[in-house]
Amino acid sequence: MEELVNDRLLQERSTVESECTSSSASTSTGLLDTPKSKQPRRTLNVSGPVKDYSSRLKNFWYPVAFSADLKDDTMLPIDCFEQSWVIFRGADGKPGCVRNTCAHRACPLDLGSVNEGRIQCPYHGWEYSTDGKCEKMPSTRLLNVKIKALPCFEQEGMIWIWPGNDPPAATLPSLLPPSGFQIHAEIVMELPVEHGLLLDNLLDLAHAPFTHTSTFAKGWSVPSLVKFLTPASGLQGYWDPYPIDMEFRPPCMVLSTIGISKPGKLEGQSTKQCSTHLHQLHVCLPASRQKTRLLYRMSLDFAPLLKHIPFMQYVWRHFAEQVLNEDLRLVLGQQDRMLNGANIWNLPVSYDKLGVRYRIWRDAVDSGEKELPFSK
Repeated sequence: MEELVNDRLLQERSTVESECTSSSASTSTGLLDTPKSKQPRRTLNVSGPVKDYSSRLKNFWYPVAFSADLKDDTMLPIDCFEQSWVIFRGADGKPGCVRNTCAHRACPLDLGSVNEGRIQCPYHGWEYSTDGKCEKMPSTRLLNVKIKALPCFEQEGMIWIWPGNDPPAATLPSLLPPSGFQIHAEIVMELPVEHGLLLDNLLDLAHAPFTHTSTFAKGWSVPSLVKFLTPASGLQGYWDPYPIDMEFRPPCMVLSTIGISKPGKLEGQSTKQCSTHLHQLHVCLPASRQKTRLLYRMSLDFAPLLKHIPFMQYVWRHFAEQVLNEDLRLVLGQQDRMLNGANIWNLPVSYDKLGVRYRIWRDAVDSGEKELPFSK
């Protein structure tokens, strides 16, 4: 069994002086000596306007929609890495993703319709297949015209795209809940926050008894010590004292399993000691430098009859929005200060471990490192 260690990536300090200003607009890491331990302490700098996304960050498969939301005669407009795309199903039922701009007069294609597996521009009726080729030009001679299309694939109830220039990876990761769980809700939200800030928030549980006092953490006591225990080179582990397992799955996914006894309550010291569980998937798609497309999937290993209660999906969405709004007001405040030069990772402590590892991974991707950290 792989030994779980509480590594010394972040050494505690008894006294700290912090400066919250920085002229750098990028994410960077450095070392700061600690008077107490005499060991180097990892520091992060995430401040200033968000830089243009690196080409390497685009060279991953990204989930962009749930399959259930893409009917044969519908389309889904999305933004990804500052560009507009539209997803629809071809005549064979397979999804495709093309640039959401007609080649003729730059009209948004999502204002049109899907006609026999082709997306039709509402301006002059030009029709495009899922590979981007224009197959119909009413009232004129057909020209050899093609708009950009991205590799697009459907797996396990999700639509994926590959926005990068490198050849797409041959396999897609599985995001299904563990065996014994049933999916109860799939929710999509557009949020006015940079996706890295949202991931920082999702990878942190220590804030729950202070932030989520009106929802799932209502009545939680504040532990004397919160720890995240993880393999020395991993992006997954479990929280202590909370019965919650958590994983960051590159490039933008967070998976968590929560042991519960009744809604809003926690029990036991680990998920294995709990009889019932909730599993969550959060996908934080980088729509733009200040917008995230969030895909949320919630699964349970109990109460299967809830799936058959009318309008239950609206109840789940209401609760998810309540929880998210408790976070969002704080993260939006962080974003505002970050854009004005504040370092939002000015003083990480031990329970910030998973968020710090995400930032180290992200920085390695942006800087073009050949071997990414925590990849084994």
